[in-house]
Amino acid sequence: MKYIGRIVITIIVCILIVVARLYGNIYYDYPAYKFPYFGVISLLICWWLGSQYDKVRFYSEKDTLTELFNRRFVIQKFPRLLKRMNKIDGKLRLFFIDVDYFKKINDTYGHEMGDKVLQSISSILLANVTKKDIVARWSGDEFLIISPLIDGKNEEVILMRVRSAVQRLSEEIKIEVSVSIGSSVYPNDAKTLDALLNIADRKMYTMKSKTFDERGDRV
Repeated sequence: MKYIGRIVITIIVCILIVVARLYGNIYYDYPAYKFPYFGVISLLICWWLGSQYDKVRFYSEKDTLTELFNRRFVIQKFPRLLKRMNKIDGKLRLFFIDVDYFKKINDTYGHEMGDKVLQSISSILLANVTKKDIVARWSGDEFLIISPLIDGKNEEVILMRVRSAVQRLSEEIKIEVSVSIGSSVYPNDAKTLDALLNIADRKMYTMKSKTFDERGDRV
């Protein structure tokens, strides 16, 4: 959680305390070095108010379970990303990630284990991207990675690392966990978020169907 609200309000209150102290000293002969009890109390109150602002802002952008960015943040941020890509003639790759068998995990092992799986996969995704990338929980067991200026080679590296990490997670918790991933590229494949999502979603389901057919499972 960022400290923007707390920092801004603390700076403002400190400036006001200094100005009030100087004004009182110059015009009312108020002792310049007397401990500012009222100022300290005001500072603590404002710090608390700033923390509430930071908390509200954090949860307006983040998913409460995984602490990844949420759908609302992606929808608001995406147009600005496209403008930035257009200015530098860049590309944007969107990964659509779906957790396989997630309903089965919830039904068999309970929602607490399902939540643990989602949190673990969120950590895996964050550990395998750069600071420029956006990782979000889109809905339920679906996640997004939005990566500016990523080439095909880096894409394969990310996919391989994510799958390997999910396999290790599966071995650690002794539950079959896997993910299916589809991707699309702006502006090559489409020029809107919805269209890019649809393309990535179709590729993801193609991959899921192929994997399930190889295992003899039903989609």
